Amino acid sequence: MEFGNVTVRRKVPCVLRDGVTLYADIYRPANEGDCPVLLLRQPYGRMIASTVSHAHPVWYASRGYMVVVQDVRGRGDSEGEFVPFVHEAEDGCDAVEWAAALPGSNGRVGMYGFSYQGAAQWAAASLHPEHLVAIAPSMTAADLYRGWMYPYGSFDVQSCLPWAYQLARDGARRAGDADAEAACARVMSDPGSVLRQLPYVEGHPLLEKYMPAYFDWAEHPEYDDYWAGLNWLDAFRKRPIPAFHIGGWHDFLLHGTIRSYEALQGEECSRELFHRLEIGPWTHIPWGRKAGGVDNGPDADGNMHLRQVRWFDYWLKGERDNGLFEESPVRYFEPTSGRWEEADSLPSVSSDGAGKRFYLSGSEIPANGALGGGGLKERPEAACGAAAPDVFVYDARLPMPLASTVPADQSVRQDRYEILVYTGDPLREELHLFGSPKLSVRCQVMDGPTDLVSSLTLLLPGGEARFLSAGRAEIGAAPQEDGVGAWEIAEIELRPLAIRCPAGSSLRLELTGSGFPLLMRHPNGRPIATAVRAGSGDLKIAAVAVASKPDQASWLELPLAGGRRSMEG
Repeated sequence: MEFGNVTVRRKVPCVLRDGVTLYADIYRPANEGDCPVLLLRQPYGRMIASTVSHAHPVWYASRGYMVVVQDVRGRGDSEGEFVPFVHEAEDGCDAVEWAAALPGSNGRVGMYGFSYQGAAQWAAASLHPEHLVAIAPSMTAADLYRGWMYPYGSFDVQSCLPWAYQLARDGARRAGDADAEAACARVMSDPGSVLRQLPYVEGHPLLEKYMPAYFDWAEHPEYDDYWAGLNWLDAFRKRPIPAFHIGGWHDFLLHGTIRSYEALQGEECSRELFHRLEIGPWTHIPWGRKAGGVDNGPDADGNMHLRQVRWFDYWLKGERDNGLFEESPVRYFEPTSGRWEEADSLPSVSSDGAGKRFYLSGSEIPANGALGGGGLKERPEAACGAAAPDVFVYDARLPMPLASTVPADQSVRQDRYEILVYTGDPLREELHLFGSPKLSVRCQVMDGPTDLVSSLTLLLPGGEARFLSAGRAEIGAAPQEDGVGAWEIAEIELRPLAIRCPAGSSLRLELTGSGFPLLMRHPNGRPIATAVRAGSGDLKIAAVAVASKPDQASWLELPLAGGRRSMEG
């Protein structure tokens, strides 16, 4: 039959190596000969076809591709039991080889899709199916522990718990359990209700029945054999294929996108094997122009539909003269100018590259709140040598709010005295940042362990403090004497960013004990690894002192962008 002027075959069976049958819809150009295949594998029902972020299969088919959209094991019409991610390597490998042999296929297969569909690409590619030529994973991770479930070193309960209910909802529908489906939908409409419910691993009977994998994610707080089985990077690197990584500056999976590309960017580059990274000004959904209420302008979409199909034209159709190889490997959106920038590489998040340092400084008044005396100085000797350590108190029952990573105004929150605020002088000239800020803080904890949470904002002349980045580290874990720990150095790698800070604006650093629900709250007095089992009665109070004298320096290092050029979107 035809739909949208392309030929469609629905519910086409694919028998896997263990006899389980998966089902797919196939879209192909009308009245054309053999063509390359684009394979999309997803757990949400193949009708959706990742269209919350990507073009509909009809569009790809109209451009000369056979598009195969398949329900993964145990989802939609496909047979078997769905366990998130666990079967996607072998199932995906089998699906690639099946798709390559379909009537009308020329044997060259690419995979596309975002989020879970992106992870399914990494999983399949880790087994090196013969006919898989290139992939385009968007907003996803090849290492699920560091890039998805524990991106800041603690469990990402804000993303994982509501998503588990979404997966459970579809499992309940598959089982014909209408009441459970409705109950899961109610949680999805108000995720704050379960994010405030403690402990995080109790009181979820719907997840116990329809999505027990959630408890595996929560109960494996350290990287272990469980997570090693869901890390496909090392296997992929043994025999890599071209990968087009797409991310969003405000996407909760940004760490996963960047870490995957970083692991590959040092590999040998030739016309026969290279990778690309592009990061837009987007949240997970949608890929629009107004993340956090900030209008990023008409170039915010970055022509991503056309750029993705050009990627596959190069690898699957052999269009080696389409200019792709000649472009810079990294392309990202910079919000101040509203333009896309190019870079020769992604600054490493694991090295101590050259950057611009600002030193924390106290003063004669405490640094608590935006009206306090905290400053950022460009020279260590400019820090106030007579200042007492600054102290904040963190009550786990009342965590500091930080809902997301969109560039929202944080100035009202910064009036809180539970936050240490360090503000720099107005910049004399534009400061172009690209990469991951790093923070080194000399601190001391009372009644720890606890968290040290850092947030970086850009203070504009009108008083708006626009969110830029955040990070965390557990402190006070060493043995304590009467509840008081020794002075220690906390090192925090903040979330990657890209921005041109205009002259006249100022940088502002916050230090506090929480940023909820973006970061799981630390209960205090027990390790963060046990936080998912902490009940409301386990939430305690901790105090943190921060030193900032020249001989006890604490500093923020910002990644400077160099040798970049702007371009049209």
